[in-house]
Amino acid sequence: MTEPIEIVVVGAGPGGLSAALAAAQAGARVALVDNNRQPGGQYFRQPAREFRGAASPHQRQGADLWQRVQAAGVHWWAETTAWGAAETRVLTLAGNHAPSSIQPPAIILATGTYERTVAFPGWTLPGVMTAGAAQTLLKEQHLLPGKKILLVGTGPLQLVLAAELVRAGAHVVAVLEGAPIFQKGAAHLGSLWGQWERVVEGASSWLTLASHAVPYRTSWGIVAANGNRQVAGATIARLDAAWQPVAGSEEQIACDTICLGYGFIPFTALAQLLGAQMTWQPELGGDVPTRDANLQTSAPGVYAVGDGAGIGGAALAQVEGEIAGIAAAAQLGHHADTAAQKIQALLPRLTRERQFQKMYAALFTPGAGLDTLARDETILCRCEEITQADVRRAIALGANSAGEVKSITRGGMGDCQGRMCSHLLAHAIARETQQTLAQVGRVRPRPPLFPTPIPVLGQVQAARAEESLR
Repeated sequence: MTEPIEIVVVGAGPGGLSAALAAAQAGARVALVDNNRQPGGQYFRQPAREFRGAASPHQRQGADLWQRVQAAGVHWWAETTAWGAAETRVLTLAGNHAPSSIQPPAIILATGTYERTVAFPGWTLPGVMTAGAAQTLLKEQHLLPGKKILLVGTGPLQLVLAAELVRAGAHVVAVLEGAPIFQKGAAHLGSLWGQWERVVEGASSWLTLASHAVPYRTSWGIVAANGNRQVAGATIARLDAAWQPVAGSEEQIACDTICLGYGFIPFTALAQLLGAQMTWQPELGGDVPTRDANLQTSAPGVYAVGDGAGIGGAALAQVEGEIAGIAAAAQLGHHADTAAQKIQALLPRLTRERQFQKMYAALFTPGAGLDTLARDETILCRCEEITQADVRRAIALGANSAGEVKSITRGGMGDCQGRMCSHLLAHAIARETQQTLAQVGRVRPRPPLFPTPIPVLGQVQAARAEESLR
């Protein structure tokens, strides 16, 4: 009889892979869950198996880490979605390689993020996509997202993606960085000490853009995407300190593709369903779970690591994964006598990466002006086609919280379950009612968190009914 799984790690990105490896090497029986068919997450995303060719440095790093995870005996549940959870530390899963539900002694959440969208006139036109979508097309499918590409947003990902697109043969018409990084960056140079891989990657990307004469503008952003059935261009403008377009600075730029990269929002739905206490920390991306020194949340036996617990990048996710994997295994009796010493040895890396995290937040957290781009007819919730005017009408009827607006408009009830729109709706409510985002509140996630086959839902319901009869 196979021994039961002791630790389930949800998410096979840098944090999840590192957590699974550390826990398995400590002697725990570990299962790794991810809804992709290959491990790696966005950062280590591997080419599709159908493609062969040279791998990028990040892809090689991810492949090496995955080989170590396999060698440690971790169970791999690929193409498996964790679509629900309960405070009794139960995960409900949908996939051919995993049980429909599992209640392990420990869970490590490495759920990552989803990209922050910005609503502006034309943002739903074909040809507008997130930077992550463009990167997935390029890394996994070896496809260019368009012919004349404009990158708009903030953060080093935009610079790196632009260089990757140029090297792949794309025509990048410009990169617009919303932050005034040249004015603010000097104060944070010390945080780059020890981040040599990032420095080299950034310098290489910069040189690539310069050698191809790609304009790189700071304190610039998008006002509108232009076109009828497809993006034909964009209206751009200089941004003030609040990231609001400066009147009179507007320009027109021709393009057929717009890649938006305005940062990330931690995916915390599973943590909330598992009973973890949340705190509002905008510098980390929004709502994040509270954690102790070993990265355990307020829910016993539930750990959270990586960007899903606060935006910090792949290197931070990896060291957090190692700490959580060691701590979770020790909690179950595996090498508990040496766990504290091993975690202590990781603290210098953790400190260095958290310093970088603070620098990143100080430089690249978008300003409130982004939320003024939408017009009454601009769609905020794409699944349910809820416009800004619909939100205003709900507020006129007396709604003043995220939950109340959701009940009236159905905003956030579509396939994405609010991942694309919940922050847009919350910011609109806060602006219209003159409340803080904390006062507007969050909409509690409800399973299924992702589209789930009806037979899977039936299996879980039947199992619960059987359990209630015992």
